[in-house]
Amino acid sequence: MNIRQQALETLLKINYDGAYSNLEIKKTLSENPMKDEDRRLFLNLVYGCLQNQIYLDYIIKQHSSRPVNKLHKEVSEILRIAIYQLYFLDKIPNYAIVNESVNLAAAVQPQAKGFINGVLRNIMRKIEKDGKEFKFENWKNEKEALSVRYSVPLWIVHKYYETYGKLEAEAIIPLLNEKPPFTIRCNTLKTSRQDLIENFEKLGVEAVPGTLSPQAIHLNNLGVFENNIEDTFLYKEGFFVIQDQAALLTVERLNPKPGQRVLDMCAAPGGKTTYLSQLMNNEGEIIGRDIFPNRLKLIRQAMRRLDCSNILLEEQDGCEFLARDKESFDKILLDVPCTGLGVIRRKPEIKYHGTKEGRKDLVKIQSTLLENAVNYLKPGGELLYSTCTINKDENENQINKLLLKFPELKVIPDKNDRVYTYTSPLMDGSDAFFMCLLKK
Repeated sequence: MNIRQQALETLLKINYDGAYSNLEIKKTLSENPMKDEDRRLFLNLVYGCLQNQIYLDYIIKQHSSRPVNKLHKEVSEILRIAIYQLYFLDKIPNYAIVNESVNLAAAVQPQAKGFINGVLRNIMRKIEKDGKEFKFENWKNEKEALSVRYSVPLWIVHKYYETYGKLEAEAIIPLLNEKPPFTIRCNTLKTSRQDLIENFEKLGVEAVPGTLSPQAIHLNNLGVFENNIEDTFLYKEGFFVIQDQAALLTVERLNPKPGQRVLDMCAAPGGKTTYLSQLMNNEGEIIGRDIFPNRLKLIRQAMRRLDCSNILLEEQDGCEFLARDKESFDKILLDVPCTGLGVIRRKPEIKYHGTKEGRKDLVKIQSTLLENAVNYLKPGGELLYSTCTINKDENENQINKLLLKFPELKVIPDKNDRVYTYTSPLMDGSDAFFMCLLKK
């Protein structure tokens, strides 16, 4: 099976079978060893088509006699793969892209060969005549133009405008198709940030301190470690965790102290849980809970690697209140399940999946988790609520409802005197997170 056929199979599983892009890509690569050049092309095709799907479908619509949603799934994916190459890759000649696409169609949908050939040749003629640039000036509605060019559904574009304002939203949306920085957290239970930076430099990896967190490091030019950073002795010895700065800020904002009793209500996969342990210097007690036992295994593995010894893991549905834990925690971290609109760069399929009903169900779950968290908190205790979304219904609106129900709660502003804290890719390349600190 050639690289384009591998990309086709992977995209079909993500777009039509509900597979997660990161897991499906990892599975494909593990089952199909590839040369570095082929691996790069495979990743480029899969992520490129996912990131630009609305734009690619817009181009298909301009040159096809049939609506995109009426095309057979293999046909639409073959066209997307081809158009992505025509518009975004420069090293492959256009005629070769068309020929490869027709050959791919012959293998999976032979009756569509002529149709695919005709559509792609129409697009080639359009490129030769007008070039590849997207002409924003031809659009009267700037939000619709951004939605199409950067393949962000219009309702999500509106959410970004609502949360960040016009100027920031217009700066952030193009970044949602960019590769995020490769960021790690230094494990100070075993080393220091400076020593870790020097160790990476000895391996030939450029390591740059992050600007948002005192333990963050950006790894640039990974070289031979681009696809196997977890095979390095630095990883195996537990010197670092792969983690975005926004996630680090949630734990730092809660600021747990040695000796305290802390609850992480939605702990898996454990990055924040182990950072709590790190900041507490393994002193005190952390209860880490999650509803999925297989995800708790991931935390146990991380605990062993990182030498975190003050964490007790429990399989527990956070929506079920445990009366025995009423008012028994000094600090609580509640990083809830959410729509994930702030991590689109990492999971581009998030943009296209989900329903209004599904989002409403998430809001209900978040509300229940929040109320339980407040009841677990000691008087004088602090609760950090966080999401990786920019949807106000999951963020500010949740807090406002909670404050009406629990008037004894007070919001603690951040260092910039903001009641609600948002991060974004404009802040040293971080993910878009929401966080709010509450005191009982």
